[in-house]
Amino acid sequence: QSSSASMGMLIALASQGLIPITAALPILYGENIGTCVTSLISSIGASRNARRAAIMHLTFNVLGSVIFMFILSKPIIAIVTAIDPTDAARQIANAHTLFNIINVIILLPFNKLIVKLALKLVPETKGEQDDDSKVVKYIDDRMIETPSIALANIVKETLRMGEKSKESLNAAMDGIVDKSKEKIELSFKREKLINELQKLILNYLLKLSKASLNEDSRDTVDALFNTVNDIERIGDHAENIAELAQDIADSEMSFSDVGIGELKDMYNKVVSTYTYALEAMRTSNVELACKVIKMEEQVDMMEKSCRSNHMNRLNSSSCSIESGVIYLDIISNLERVSDHAVNIAQQVIAGRIVNK
Repeated sequence: QSSSASMGMLIALASQGLIPITAALPILYGENIGTCVTSLISSIGASRNARRAAIMHLTFNVLGSVIFMFILSKPIIAIVTAIDPTDAARQIANAHTLFNIINVIILLPFNKLIVKLALKLVPETKGEQDDDSKVVKYIDDRMIETPSIALANIVKETLRMGEKSKESLNAAMDGIVDKSKEKIELSFKREKLINELQKLILNYLLKLSKASLNEDSRDTVDALFNTVNDIERIGDHAENIAELAQDIADSEMSFSDVGIGELKDMYNKVVSTYTYALEAMRTSNVELACKVIKMEEQVDMMEKSCRSNHMNRLNSSSCSIESGVIYLDIISNLERVSDHAVNIAQQVIAGRIVNK
């Protein structure tokens, strides 16, 4: 279970002349497999990603041991013997170092295949993908000991939160257009999940900020604090629209066909802007992030046009005052969503969020 402890015992035996290098190497390779037990045990009851990480650790060491046992064993013995002809303990220590270095060099190009194997061994069912019973999906406090993995996972969790905000916004607008109470309730349900995610992600970011991070990773953590809040604010605007949809359903008021058409056009532009912002964050695509800023300018123009056209309808008495106020609130909330999308895109443009 502990390669360090067993290596110490092996070196002690070799230093007393009780075991030669040829007999020590198979034990050395076995130790590197045995040390995977720790991660396998710690993954019991953990998230699927934690179990996949343990499987990848085991796969990596098993493959390395097979390669060294059947292909590289004689070359390794020749190298360590040439470096230190008489000291068996030093030969074993050097062999252990070479095993780990060469193993990484050989298997690193195949890391995607190892990941695919882990995904196949620990698959995710469709039902689990859609399950909201677990608030968080990717983050695990045990991963903070490996900051690079923890950072990649928190970016994924933030993107997942972003998708939940989009789902809430979609449901809220469907509630406006279709007067669907089911969609309105779905939007409220998503908003509660978004608020829980915000608290858990911010708490995790705070813990991660105290870990050993390089300068770029620390910039990403700092940027994610802002991005999580932007996503939560988008959820708030979706909730505002859902509340307006509920008012419309309760009072049985309606908008003109022209007004509904303008709302749909603006909404589609806003959702596209937000979707591109999330995709820019997911892929670290600066060009796409710049496109978000240009699209937001179009949203601003659409908001002004919708406001002006609606005031004309109010003046011509083709729309009631009550529905007019709600209409203006809707387009105001939609415009604010695009503003937060720009904030997300600007973090990508500044190079502060780099998803590796």
